[in-house]
Amino acid sequence: MLIQFAIKNFLRQGLRSILNVLITAITIVTVIFNLSLLNGFQARATLNMVKTDVAGGHYRIAGFDLLSPTEWEDHTGLVPDSLKALPEDQKAETLILQGQIFPNNRLYPVQMRGVGPGQELLDLPLQGLKRFPEKITDQIPVVIGTKMAERTHLKQGDSVVLKWRDKFGAVDARDILVVDVVKLLNPRVDEGMVWLRLDHLQDMARREGEVSWVAVELFQGPVPDMEFHSVDDLMKDLLILLKNDRRNSIILWIILMFLAGISVFNTQILNVFKRQKEIGTLLALGVESKQVVRIFTWEGAVTAGISVVVAGLIAVPLFMWFQTVGLDVSHLEESTIPVRDAIFLEFNPFEIFYSITVVVALTILVAWLPVRKISHMDPTLALRGKAIT
Repeated sequence: MLIQFAIKNFLRQGLRSILNVLITAITIVTVIFNLSLLNGFQARATLNMVKTDVAGGHYRIAGFDLLSPTEWEDHTGLVPDSLKALPEDQKAETLILQGQIFPNNRLYPVQMRGVGPGQELLDLPLQGLKRFPEKITDQIPVVIGTKMAERTHLKQGDSVVLKWRDKFGAVDARDILVVDVVKLLNPRVDEGMVWLRLDHLQDMARREGEVSWVAVELFQGPVPDMEFHSVDDLMKDLLILLKNDRRNSIILWIILMFLAGISVFNTQILNVFKRQKEIGTLLALGVESKQVVRIFTWEGAVTAGISVVVAGLIAVPLFMWFQTVGLDVSHLEESTIPVRDAIFLEFNPFEIFYSITVVVALTILVAWLPVRKISHMDPTLALRGKAIT
């Protein structure tokens, strides 16, 4: 009986009910979209880092610190047998040294990064290096990223002088040939970096068999003279950035909840004020005040239920369309965030359920709050429309 009263009253409100439903439904859709888009962004950023650089973690030479380039040459070593025995799809041996190039008569410091041409663990488009022999010929083949090419004004087929210091401190210089300019999803392996064959870089620096680290697919246990850095350690700065983004999304979520609650709250206050005579009649006929409160509360529940249905009707086609186009994030190319391709929604069932539950509970709560005073209302004043002024 109470539910039937609530439904009739909901329908009788007409435009106000429609507006409440639309606002609540749009709030639900916006919250789910925002959370899912953030999930997609985080998943893409971390995936790109793992695919292009981090893998399942690094076994680094003890004391090696990527943020201390002046000490790179002091922390190289031979690959232990336990790691050398791993297949090419489970490891990626890497040697990092400092260098300088001189494009257009300018000095440009670079990171020379050598990686085994046969490695299959990291998703790096370095196929252009595979066709060259192990023995260095007239020019040293290198591959650079698009951002590196933009900064240095180099293009495929260009030659430039590369200078470096070998293991014994002797300075050497050779011409390098840009055999390919590739698009790298991770800017951390693009700008300021030239990619070489590992055997070429080892020969140039007289560091036969030496590496700076070995990226692995899975943790292999303790390895002598090497320190294991987990995925979380290697992506610590990115994870902190993503955590801050999550915190900002919570602020937006609270604002949306507040707006949806205010909409229903205002409508209920107006209902109680305009329907004093109706409430007085019910009270005069013997209906308990608690039952009248329940009628108004059920109206809020009906609003919430219909809003969830409308949200589903809006969200399904909207999200299906969005998944076909994605969100263009090309504007992030100037940042160090490892995202270059389009971002798509990544749905978390728990977050969707949680968001809908919170919106429904909030809608019912703010529908109940304004009508509490009904329980203390004088029926005679209510019949005259003067119980609430």
